[in-house]
Amino acid sequence: MSPSLPSLQWIHDRLVTSGLPGEGDFTLMAGSGVDTVINLGGPEDTLSLPEEDRLATAAGLRYLHLPVTFDRPTFADYELLRDLLNALYPRKVWIHCAKNYRVSALIFLYNVIDRSVPIPEARARMHEIWQPDEVWQSFLDEALEKYIYQYI
Repeated sequence: MSPSLPSLQWIHDRLVTSGLPGEGDFTLMAGSGVDTVINLGGPEDTLSLPEEDRLATAAGLRYLHLPVTFDRPTFADYELLRDLLNALYPRKVWIHCAKNYRVSALIFLYNVIDRSVPIPEARARMHEIWQPDEVWQSFLDEALEKYIYQYI
């Protein structure tokens, strides 16, 4: 894997996340067995990679763009990502956004809700990347209430 990938984080052997890749990272990811790249970058992002879809497919990767607006995350964003990850299993998937902030937050939910990772462990992994701002922390709290705490 490229050490140049910002905020690179292996979640498990079939899931890796990062910030914005460089042009050569798609070939490196494909060479490591990644099958699909999912870009969560939103329409407001100033950091983006022009023609990312072309770069991914030229490297032999499936490319999906699921834009998540940074200042307005939704339950639908989480649910769509969760459903995609479940549908893509056992393929190796790479998910990225500009800085791995929105990805790490949504993967926090995925780890807790879908993989039964204890909240402190999942939170520590997310905090390796960033401390969610007020918008994201509120969203995460509401999501835990909706998906987890109601069943306890």
